[in-house]
Parts: sequence; C-alpha cells; structure tokens
Amino acid sequence: MLQGASKSTLGIAALVFAAIALVGVNLWAGQGLSRYRADMTAGGIYTLSDATRSVLSGLDEPVTIRLFYTPELGTQVPTYARHHDRVLSMLRHYADLSAGKLRVSLVNAERFTDEEDEASAIGLQGAPLPGGNGSAFFGLAGTNSTDELEIIPFLALERQNFLELDLTRMVFKLANAGKKKVALMSRLPIAGNVNPQTGQQIPAWAVLGQLRDFFDIEFLSPTFDAVPDDAELLLLVAPGEINEKTAYAIDQYALAGKPVIVFADPYSEVLPSARDNLQGSPLFTALLAAWGMQLEADKVVGDIDNSRQVQFNNQGQPAIVNYLPWLAMAETSFERTDGIFNQISSLLFASAGALTPVKEAGTSFQPLIASSPRSAMIEVKKLRNPNPIQMLQTFLPDGQQRVLAARLRGEAKSSFKDGRPADAAVEGSHLASGPVNVLAVSDADMLFDSFWAEVGQSNGRQVVIPRAGNANFLINAIQDMAGGQALAGLRGRGVEQRPFTRVAQLRADANARFRQQEQLLNKRLEETQKKLTDLLSRSKDGEVTLSEADQKGIEDFRTEMFTVRKSLREVQRNLRADIDALGTRVKVANIAIVPLFIAVIGFFLLWRRRARANASKTRGVQQ
Repeated sequence: MLQGASKSTLGIAALVFAAIALVGVNLWAGQGLSRYRADMTAGGIYTLSDATRSVLSGLDEPVTIRLFYTPELGTQVPTYARHHDRVLSMLRHYADLSAGKLRVSLVNAERFTDEEDEASAIGLQGAPLPGGNGSAFFGLAGTNSTDELEIIPFLALERQNFLELDLTRMVFKLANAGKKKVALMSRLPIAGNVNPQTGQQIPAWAVLGQLRDFFDIEFLSPTFDAVPDDAELLLLVAPGEINEKTAYAIDQYALAGKPVIVFADPYSEVLPSARDNLQGSPLFTALLAAWGMQLEADKVVGDIDNSRQVQFNNQGQPAIVNYLPWLAMAETSFERTDGIFNQISSLLFASAGALTPVKEAGTSFQPLIASSPRSAMIEVKKLRNPNPIQMLQTFLPDGQQRVLAARLRGEAKSSFKDGRPADAAVEGSHLASGPVNVLAVSDADMLFDSFWAEVGQSNGRQVVIPRAGNANFLINAIQDMAGGQALAGLRGRGVEQRPFTRVAQLRADANARFRQQEQLLNKRLEETQKKLTDLLSRSKDGEVTLSEADQKGIEDFRTEMFTVRKSLREVQRNLRADIDALGTRVKVANIAIVPLFIAVIGFFLLWRRRARANASKTRGVQQ
C-alpha cells in the first residue's frame, strides 16, 4: 500500500516538476533566445534581410518607435488583430537586434482618450470602424535624438507583405537625416501634370515617391545648362531632344567621373503624342556613342520566351496572347554577380530597345540584362496599331541575345571634339576626356505605375503594391553608383509573387499547341473566303449557281472547321484537367501525406515503447 502511495506521490511530483520546468524553459527562451528564430518557409519570407540587420546594428543614436493601436479595430476586424500582433512582434525583434538603441512602446489609442488626440495631432490617420462607430488608429510614430519625426499614418493590410521594408526604411531615415541629392531630368510627366482637356491634376508617378524616401530629388529643366554642384548623381529619363548647352553640361558632368543613369526609349508607351521628341537627338546620340554604346531609334526587342500575356480582341472575341514587345525578365536574364540585383527577382519592360557597344569608344561595356536567344528586333511602326497574334505568327527569332541594360566604365572622350561651346554655362576648364561611370537602360516606360505596380487608395492614402522590382532596381542602382549600400538588398523583399512554375509550364505548352492549330484554322478560313469571293465575282446579278463539287467542298470545310474548333476546346479542357490534377496532388500532399507521415512516426514510437515494456516484463519473469 505504501509502495503504491509512494509511486502515486512520485508521479504527482514528477508532473509538478515537469510543469515548473516547462514554465521555466519558456521564460528563459523568451528572454535569452528572443533574437533567434527559425524560418521554415521555402523563400525565407520571415527572415530579416542582411540590410535590416546592418541598419539595426549600426545605430549610433537612440531611436524610439511608438505603435498607436485602437483595440476595438482588432475586435471588429480580426485580420487587423493578427496584423497588429505581427507588427508588434517584429518591432520587438528589431529592438533585440539593436543592442538597446531602438526602443519600442505600445500606445493604447482608445476612443475619447488623450492618446487618441495625440495620434491625430502627429498626423496618424484614423480608419472608420464598421457600422460608422467612430475611427480607429493603427500607425507608427518614430523619433530620434534630435526629435525628428517619421510616421506611417496607417498600417494598411495591403502593405503587410512589405512590413520589413516599411519598418527598416523608417529606422534608416531617423538614423540618417541627410539624403544624397539626385538631379533628375525627364520629358515624361514623372512629377505629375494637369490634363489639358479636363483641367484635372494627374498624380506624380509612384516611383518618385519611392525615390524621395531615400534621396533628395531635384528636378532640372529639359534645357538645363549646368548640373548642380552638390548633385551626387544625374538621372536622365527619356531626355529626348536636348540643346547644345544641355548636352555639354551632361558631357562634362560624366567626364568628371560623376555617376550618370540613363533610361533611354525608342518607343514611348506612356506619352504617345510626344514619341518623336522622346527618341533622342543627334546630340544625345553622340553622348551615348562617346560613352561606348548606341540605341536603335526605330526598333524594339521582341522575345518569345520572356513576352508577357495580354488580352486582345481577336475578331470580336477576347483572346489571351503573348505580346512580344512587353517583357517579363526573370533572374536568369540578369547579371546576378552585380549588386544592383540583390533581392530582385523580376523586372517588367514595355517596348525596350537594344543597346550595342561602340568599340571605338574604348570603354568597357558590361551587359546587365539580356533577352533570350529566341528574340529579334521589331520595327516601331508595327506597335502603333499592334496585332499581337499576327506579330507572333510572323516573328522570326534570329538566335541573338539583346542587351536591355548595361554598365559603361573607363576612359572616354568628350562628344564635343571642338572643345567648349562659346555659350556654355558650365564653369571650369573643358574636359577633353575622363573616366565615365554610366548605367544605361533601354526603356523608360518601365518606371510608369501600370508597368510595375498596382497603385490604389486605402483610407485616403496612396498604397503601392509592386508586381515587379522596377522601382527597387532604380533605387539599388542609385545607391550603388552614388555610394551608400546600407539598404541594398532590402527593397525587393516586398514582391510576394510566388508563381506555380509547373502550372505556368502546362499553360505555355497548351498555348503553343492551341496557337498552331489556330493558325491552321485561320489559313483554311482565308482559303475558303477567297474561293467564295471568286465564285461571287463570276456571278450575274448577284446570283451564284454552285456546282456539286463546290457545295461538297464547302460542306467538307464546315465539317473540318467544327472538328478543329472541337479540338481547340479539347486542348483547353485538357489544360484545365492537367492543372486540376496537379492541384489535387498538391492538396493530397498537404492534407493527407504529411499527417500520415506524422501518424506513422507516432505508431512506430508507440510500438517501440510497448516492445520495450514487454521485453522488460519477460526479463522480470525469467529472473
């Protein structure tokens, strides 16, 4: 009896000890292991980037971030409660990595409180609660040692995939008050303008807001005659027709070894009315040649492997077809050893040209982005009233890769061989040669909103959801060429497109079969239409007598037409069936296989425990 009681007491004591140990381990882990985390996702989407860690470990002065939150928002909209928990968790993780330099506090901005008034006073934005019961706050306010203020007015759900970007950008701006100045000249309406027909204001491009988060942007007139002395980089976006003074200012700035980024464009998708003025002038062409490259002004790159799908009205019926001049370039098209592609997985182009080296210049021409070998040049006149299907049918790849972006470095000569123009405004002596540092891209449209992002409004505030890394590519390039790599590798982390590559391959294969059969059908239709036209041309007074052979031929064609159309539908059904089957296999793997695997392990451990118990009993009986 005592032995049984003793066993019972020991069992209870063991349970109590285990509970105490569990609590103790959790407390110790929460304090001692808070900075260590394991990210089990394939893309490491919950792992902080090296850029974030570098910014946090490099903090010299204290930074304070306060999270203003109205609990009622999470109560009525549970999604916001989960988002709040993630934001707070990440902020605390930031604090752990900052060696005490980053301080985080949670402010309960309940309705009708002083905290709510403070949130409104510093510029945070209240979101209306469901049912019209007032507003709720969910934003950040950050300050540094000099009391400079940075805010995120509202942490919109649409931006939750970009949380690290937004938080690190806030900390970086508070820790680095000074911004590098970038001089920008463009004939495109990047800063916005007024619609001459309606008088309404056209907003600035989203990329400009992204740039201003990191740099001091100073716009230059299209006829500027000197680059500001304090500009650390010159950015030219579709500069178009330039005069002699402007060309000379650009020439001397580049020869002084200062960085220049050029987005040239053989065909403007954004501003059709000014296409002729945007293609460039002889002076601009001479600048490019002096630096070591040329751009064909009347042709764009078509690429079968990298072309994007568009919806096209084909004889009154909507069709999804690849549009050869619009390109979606993936990592395989990049020079991955170059730092400007850090954490960038895709770029979207719209009617890009081809850059080719000028060997006589003597500079190095380093390709950064290149098309696939299944590419060719397309005349811009075919883009004015494009027919994507016809363009595909007549396209003949020549096996050459085209360069869409390149670096130009080395000793270059001035494009002004006769020296300084008489009316030049640039101060100092004429530079006949010098070391250039130029990055050129053959498309300016890629910076326009619709070609790389979804731009919308959330609670009256602009929200930018990137579809590709176009803006990040530009920011990375400026950071790289103007110096200062603190944020390199951070900005591309928000692009959360994780395509089903196998599904995409199935769709591409089916589309190839579909287009081949469609071409056969269209050819047969053209032959029949020609035949009917010939018969009508031989008629009298519009009356046509068809022979039995003609009638049978038309009937045979109709039968064949229905057969081919049926086969087209069959291809589409098979495509859908293949995708559904793949989806079923994925679901089975997630729903059944993983739990089954865990169950097998559980049964194995149970069997092993019983086997050991039986073996122990057998030994006891034998003894």
